Amino acid sequence: MATMATIKSGIPGLDDLFGEKKEFPKGRQVLISGPPGSGKTVFGLQFLINGALHSDEPGIFISFDDLPRHIRTDMLSFGWNVRQLEEEFNPPLITMVDGFSARVGLSTDEKFTIRANLDSLLIVLTEILEETGATRVCIDSLSTLSTIIKDPAQVRKEILTMGAILGEQGCTTFLTAESLEGGVEEYSSQGLIRLSYDELPTGEFRRSILIQKMRGFAHDFSWKEFRITSEGIKIFPERTVGRVHLK
Repeated sequence: MATMATIKSGIPGLDDLFGEKKEFPKGRQVLISGPPGSGKTVFGLQFLINGALHSDEPGIFISFDDLPRHIRTDMLSFGWNVRQLEEEFNPPLITMVDGFSARVGLSTDEKFTIRANLDSLLIVLTEILEETGATRVCIDSLSTLSTIIKDPAQVRKEILTMGAILGEQGCTTFLTAESLEGGVEEYSSQGLIRLSYDELPTGEFRRSILIQKMRGFAHDFSWKEFRITSEGIKIFPERTVGRVHLK
C-alpha cells in the first residue's frame, strides 16, 4: 500500500492529531468551518506563512471578505509581515489576491484581483501557480462564493472541480466558511475542521477545534482546546473539551 503524502502544517499541536506520523495530509482540500471570530482567517494564514518560511512552500491567500491591506495590518499583531513575504522574495513566498474590492464596487491597486466566481478564481490561481510554484492555498471565504451560486448542486460541482484542479497541482487547500451544519460545502470537501468557542460558567470563553473528517487519514475525533496567542494559533492535543469539561 502506498504511503500517503504528508506535510508539516506549521500550526502548533495540529499535526499531533493525525495518526502515528503526526503530520498533516498533503494535497487535500479542507474546509475550515466556524462562527465569526473563531479564528478561521488566522488559521489559514498561519498555515501559509509557516509553510513558506519553514517548509519552502509558497502560498496563495484569496480574500473575499476583507481588503488585503486590512489583513496585512491585522497579521502584524502576530509578528507576520505579509508584505515582506510578498515583495522581498522572488518568486514571492506569499501572494495576496483581492476578491473583495470588485465584489463591493471598490477600486484597488492590488496586483491580483478577481470577481466572486469560479472562472475568475481559477484563471488567476493558474497564473499565480505558474509564476510562484505555490503548493498551499487558502480561500477566505467559500461562504461568499456559495451565496452567489444559488443552486446547491452547482456549488458542489464547482468545489469538486476546484479541488481536482488544485490537487493535480499538488496544492493543499484550505477553504474557510461560516458554520453551515450539513451544508453542501461540508460534503464536497475531502476534510473538515471545525473551530468553535463555548462560554464557561465563569463568563469566559474557551476555544476548541475538531477534525470532523479527513478522508484516508486516521485522526483524533474529539474537541481539543486551542488559543489565539501573540504568535498565532496554538492547539493543546492533551486537553479534550466538551460539555462535561466546561467547568
